[in-house]
Amino acid sequence: MYPIATTLKVGNNQLDSYLPIRNKNNDISWQFVTGLALSYALKRKIESYEPEQFREDCKTHLQEMLDEPEFWSVMERMYFSSQDIFRVSPLFLLFHAQFTGEKINSGSVADKRLGTLFANLMGSFSLNYPIQDKLNFIEQEMLNKLNEKIKLLGEGPFAKEQPYLPYMVACFQADLAFLADHPQYLLQELTNTLRLYAFSWCAQLALNLDNWQDGEPVSKSLFFILDTEKASSERDKIKRFGYKWFSSQSEKLFPILSALEVLQVKGEIKRPLWQVYQDCLNYSDNPSQILSELNNYIQEFIEKRELSGEEHERAVTLEGAFKQLLHVAVKQFQDKKSDRATVNRKYINELESQICNDFIQVRGRAGKVLVLNQDRLLLLTNLTVGKNEKLRLHELLRGFEQRGFYLDNQSAQTLVAFYERMGNVERMSDSGDAVYVRKTV
Repeated sequence: MYPIATTLKVGNNQLDSYLPIRNKNNDISWQFVTGLALSYALKRKIESYEPEQFREDCKTHLQEMLDEPEFWSVMERMYFSSQDIFRVSPLFLLFHAQFTGEKINSGSVADKRLGTLFANLMGSFSLNYPIQDKLNFIEQEMLNKLNEKIKLLGEGPFAKEQPYLPYMVACFQADLAFLADHPQYLLQELTNTLRLYAFSWCAQLALNLDNWQDGEPVSKSLFFILDTEKASSERDKIKRFGYKWFSSQSEKLFPILSALEVLQVKGEIKRPLWQVYQDCLNYSDNPSQILSELNNYIQEFIEKRELSGEEHERAVTLEGAFKQLLHVAVKQFQDKKSDRATVNRKYINELESQICNDFIQVRGRAGKVLVLNQDRLLLLTNLTVGKNEKLRLHELLRGFEQRGFYLDNQSAQTLVAFYERMGNVERMSDSGDAVYVRKTV
């Protein structure tokens, strides 16, 4: 296959893959997204089954079984009037995102983009069905009634994309498998897990944009403080590789990913920039043709975008051509008075407000910093320990880093004190390497 589009045409900047945020209309229902993600993970769906109808079906079913049919009114207050039915089993979360065939019935465009992100993180991975809940007799009967309406989901409506960050795919799938082993914890924390990964995906994507020559990406340093800590100016890693580092890199997301869209082969699975570059290097039929087409496109791009001060010298290597392409893609947005700069700023603002807001705090003179609160810290700990009984502290921190969350030495010490208060830490000696951390579920 020819590794780039056969016709490279300069048009409007468009973004159709990898980033779940656009410059407007990013209304996200995390409840709906949770239903979508769980449907795809279980490869199961509910088709057009309203909760009100389910309640009536349960009423009919249980009144036939119960010695005292009037006892239904108690059941209704316990499970339906209070909405507690959605806290019985993870399978009830499927109500939140229903299907007709392979199409999603409702939800915003932003919800569906996040569904696509999580579907591609899962790939062919799936959870075992049914989930092994521990339910009482009444709850099991209601779940049996629901199971009558649960059907197989095929490929679903999600566009396939080759994962940009394969290392995060492995973490996400392992974390879902762990949650499925603890159904009540899955029910409680699936939405928070998805929000954790949505942020980490976008942040790590931004940090990896400049490393397309290096092949498959690796986790990049992005430092957080704990919400109980002060953001002192002496903490070098927080200053250099914290919020400001992420913010500056996120300015390149729309420019570079829209440039990538131009290179994608129509009708084929979308590929990351690093993969497109590798495919170009490995294309042996007529490599000079690719270089010539890229050079022609760059020249046309400079002319049509009226990029003053840009004199295009034709690249003599593919690496040089890719560097030039990405340079002009970013350069077009750097005139702060232009409409394009305004559009790019909207992308950044929407990313921060819709995906990153819960991880960003303003701390006085330190300005904005990335923060992990105690709830997310416990969730991240449980996910990282996963199916292990416990992990050494350095193993745990390495697992955090694979998921995109880095802590400096001061935060690591604060973390141990936090675990000691929680009672899930073991000290085998005074050596920091002999601190073990257990999960709390």
